[in-house]
Amino acid sequence: MSLRQKYSSAKGLVKRRTHHGLRVRWLTLFVIILIAELVIAYFRIHDVILVISLHLNIKLDWIRGLETNCQDLGMHGAPVLPPQPVDGSSPLPLCPETPPSLLGKLNLGEDDENVKMPELLANLSWVGDGGRHKPSECVARNKVAIIVPHRNREFHLRQFLKAIHPNMKRQQADYGVFVIQQSGTDTFNKAKLLNIGYLEALKEGGYDCFIFHDVDLLAEDDRNLYQCADVPRHLSVGIDKWDYQLPYDALFGGVIAMTKHQFAQVNGYSNEYWGWGAEDDDMYVRILHSCLGLERANYDVAKYRMIYHPSDTNNRVNPYRYTLLVGAAERQRRDGLNNIRYNIVDKKRTALYTNITADVGKPPSKPNVSTFGTGIDIAISISLLLLMLSLSCCTCFKSRLMHVVLCPRRIS
Repeated sequence: MSLRQKYSSAKGLVKRRTHHGLRVRWLTLFVIILIAELVIAYFRIHDVILVISLHLNIKLDWIRGLETNCQDLGMHGAPVLPPQPVDGSSPLPLCPETPPSLLGKLNLGEDDENVKMPELLANLSWVGDGGRHKPSECVARNKVAIIVPHRNREFHLRQFLKAIHPNMKRQQADYGVFVIQQSGTDTFNKAKLLNIGYLEALKEGGYDCFIFHDVDLLAEDDRNLYQCADVPRHLSVGIDKWDYQLPYDALFGGVIAMTKHQFAQVNGYSNEYWGWGAEDDDMYVRILHSCLGLERANYDVAKYRMIYHPSDTNNRVNPYRYTLLVGAAERQRRDGLNNIRYNIVDKKRTALYTNITADVGKPPSKPNVSTFGTGIDIAISISLLLLMLSLSCCTCFKSRLMHVVLCPRRIS
């Protein structure tokens, strides 16, 4: 026995080690702290990891599973949307699955074209009152409501109307266009307007497919059919602003198609997103947690032009958007269609669309982010994780784990 070992033994400081030189007590403590850290991380920031992964295109295995082969979690998607029944006495057949008059890639004209309303009315004289139309040669397979949130975007709205009506006519759709305007000048709430559009269109009767459509997006190809399926569909897969690529894999906004049952099953959009950003990501999380799955339209035809527009001073970036997104799944059953409050200021059928102006209220002084918390709650959570991480590093060093891993040797 060496002098140092005798001295340590006399002092009672001998440290038990494995045959590889690991200090057993420190190693045990390291494992315990590491497990505790993982448990804290899972329960406190599980959804934070989800949010980060969505925007970094880190496709976690369980997200892939929910998107494609969602297991039975007690929630079931709506069945495949059946075509509208054809009355036996009607001489009209059911419209074909592939409309015969499609043009393919479209010429949308100049991006800054100032479309005049009189010219628009003259060219679209075949559109019915309230922006409705259905084919005369066959019975449309579904009845489609196009929901467009809007405020102070008349320039874009005229361009949108010029493009959407001929497009839907060539697709042999039975459809109606609903433009949902937010009254006043308070912070814009796009998600709430989409919920209002859905609820008000339902009152018109018969709509079973809903297209939620940004007013500044124009379809570049009419082969991208505005139809619903057995899962929610993302139609605006490629946008010129982003070189026709998805900025991140979890994007589910712009133009989407959902059946009446699918939208009700996810409880619509969250009403809590005041200002720009993350309401579409919230819908993505709702769809995953409802076990619905989703699909994206054929990339070759699902391309759009985004009309340029300056920043809206009343639609600034929502500073709480990611904090809200963290609690999206937990809020889903109590935030959406079942708790929306609004007042209809004006509702009228114009020549090319049904206009609905709604008072959506005022944004709360403190957003509903109690699920994850703000301020001191987040600070404590982060501090606790940093502390646990420091302890993990300390116990890892004291246990000689890294030394043994990097310089392995067996002690006899």
